Amino acid sequence: MKSTSFLFAMILGSLFITSCGKDDPAPDKNDEEVITTMKLSFVPIGGGATLSYQFDDPDGPGGRTPTQQEIVLAPGAAYNVTLQLLNNTTNPVTDITLEVLAEANAHRFYYEYSGSSNITVSGLSNDGNGIPLGITSVWSTGAIGTGKIKVTLRHYAGTPPDKAAGDLVNSPKSATDVAVEFNTRIQ
Repeated sequence: MKSTSFLFAMILGSLFITSCGKDDPAPDKNDEEVITTMKLSFVPIGGGATLSYQFDDPDGPGGRTPTQQEIVLAPGAAYNVTLQLLNNTTNPVTDITLEVLAEANAHRFYYEYSGSSNITVSGLSNDGNGIPLGITSVWSTGAIGTGKIKVTLRHYAGTPPDKAAGDLVNSPKSATDVAVEFNTRIQ
């Protein structure tokens, strides 16, 4: 019985020593941020009032049902669009957009629109390597119509991140940080 106890103590001790060694590399840590709000600000090219639309889930995932505004734009128009992400569960509110900008090479916004939305998104801002980031973009509208547009933020892991210009929204090299599908109306 004593030899079994001694053997058990030795195994536990060797596990403790090997698991707490100082030579262990630090894990590649990228804490996922809580994103409660996605705001889109539309500045009409050529002049006009700025429009703002947002998705808001003030208590974060789970809990209360989020609210979401329909994006309503004029036909035959173009807008400079700026996207902002917030975490409203902190005091003061945290602007997650600043963190995305600081890690621009590891992030990318994708804009997927249905054909009936009559919206085209172009002119996405780039990261430091010239690859689309998409915090700013240009939205052009066509004829009167309704549809949907999905805005997705993807995170590319690794050091350096393996982000490429041709990556699709569902690339296995990246994971979704947030995705919001807005109803759109051109009127």
